[in-house]
Amino acid sequence: MNMIRDAGASVVFAACVGLGLGTLYVYSLGVLIAPIQQEYGWSRAAISSGLTIVSVTTVLGSPFVGRLIDRLGARRIALTGVFLYSAAMLALPFAGPTIWTWWLGWLFVASGSILIKPTVWSAAVVSRFERHRGIALAFALCGSGIASMIGPPILNWLTGIHGWRSAYFAIGGLGLFVILPLVWFLFFDASDLLRTRKQRAIDPGLRPGLSAAAGFRSRPFYHLATAGYLATAAGTAMLVHFVPIVTGGGLDRASAAVAAGAFGVAALIARLVTGLALDRIDGRMIGVLAFSIPALAPVILLGYDGSMLWAATAAALLGLAIGAEIDVLAFLSARYFGLQNYGLLWGTVVGLIALGSGTGPLIAGLIYDNNGDYQLLFYLAIPALLMSALLLLLIGRAPDFGTGEGAAHG
Repeated sequence: MNMIRDAGASVVFAACVGLGLGTLYVYSLGVLIAPIQQEYGWSRAAISSGLTIVSVTTVLGSPFVGRLIDRLGARRIALTGVFLYSAAMLALPFAGPTIWTWWLGWLFVASGSILIKPTVWSAAVVSRFERHRGIALAFALCGSGIASMIGPPILNWLTGIHGWRSAYFAIGGLGLFVILPLVWFLFFDASDLLRTRKQRAIDPGLRPGLSAAAGFRSRPFYHLATAGYLATAAGTAMLVHFVPIVTGGGLDRASAAVAAGAFGVAALIARLVTGLALDRIDGRMIGVLAFSIPALAPVILLGYDGSMLWAATAAALLGLAIGAEIDVLAFLSARYFGLQNYGLLWGTVVGLIALGSGTGPLIAGLIYDNNGDYQLLFYLAIPALLMSALLLLLIGRAPDFGTGEGAAHG
């Protein structure tokens, strides 16, 4: 499409594959929980707590990473993150038999994961696009949808043949030998272009927006951060435990992995539709729909009876929420915060989103370990999703920062 042509398309593509890599650790765990539990006897809560380690690290470190992006540019952060994350994936299979080695491995994962969260990829895209920012973000953030669509079936297949360790070896090798070179050659944000003089770009220091203090004090910041946490905690809890949930309802494991793929298809479609809509329709209304409709997923799972169709439907509804969530929140953050301190403010929101992605699966695991089923999870997820929609509805009008916040493309 002409809106993301030439050099602009390269940063979108690099962001897409980078984000896909950076989310595989979440999407892989759902198909690996049972094999790991079978080998070591660890509880599902203990295994899922690896995600909690990543999320807590992200919450604590995201503001600092965001500030580094504002000062150093996204490229340097992304390259370091891809390398560390990939190395951690290659090391994780050596965890065991004690749970402490598993947690230590996830601490290593966290050190790289924090540098390749949506903050770094979306900050680069936002800096390069203005008029077509919504669709550019949508294409870039499709990486997570693609990863969730093809990751579980492929990793489940690898696990069935070579064991669960092969899944992590595959993710690490993909990162080091494929994604890292792509990011090196293709990923440049506006400040990188300005520094290298490869192309005209707007000086990041001249972009309008809120000061850091004003941004953290603003009502929109709390609305976006809280909505992001609630929606992510509910959605990721059901996503990570989706295979155990539906197999517990009577669906065989292979069919469950295929049904989980509907999540990725829906996320991909939702992301593209959301991107097109954000450039034309009030982003608040898109967010309200994206966060409220998926509340039907836990309703379906409450009465789940082993049907492949209903499993895929629930997965698709969860994909709608996750597919649109980051796009809407990244877009609204640029609209409400401006670009002056976008990395810091959006990075902090991403940190709280990451907290949701870590605490949600942990809570789900604790619910199962204590009750033997996931019913309480579904009763908690419904109001969490509806509340996130309400927060976006009540966020208020965006400030007018004037013109000139865009970059060379879009």
